[in-house]
Amino acid sequence: MIGLIKFQNYMIGRFDYLEEILRTMEREQLRPTHEMLKSLFDGSAHVKKERPVFVDKKAIKMTRADWNLEEGHVSFEKHHRVIKKKAENLLMFQRVLDGVKKIEPTFGKPYLKLEMSETELRHIKEQLNVN
Repeated sequence: MIGLIKFQNYMIGRFDYLEEILRTMEREQLRPTHEMLKSLFDGSAHVKKERPVFVDKKAIKMTRADWNLEEGHVSFEKHHRVIKKKAENLLMFQRVLDGVKKIEPTFGKPYLKLEMSETELRHIKEQLNVN
């Protein structure tokens, strides 16, 4: 009797597995195919415009900004702002590193201590936009 119950449970598991395979196949293969065929026969299929493979850049009318964007150029002002911001962040980081001291306790491992006031820390967070 126990062998029959085990076999029955095994077959129930197999049927559940087959049912899951059929549902997955219907969801991933049959429905999308049915929708594609339905849209073709209804005439609601989207027709993509074919773009030419080779495009002559001389034939395209682009503005100066479009050309610079396509070629990856950056304006002088934007470049200058980034360089200036980098220098400011470097100085701020140097000030933070100057405040780091190595502490050698009598017992235990040495550790690093940051000597900075709370207002300085808040100011640095504001500059970096970190909350």
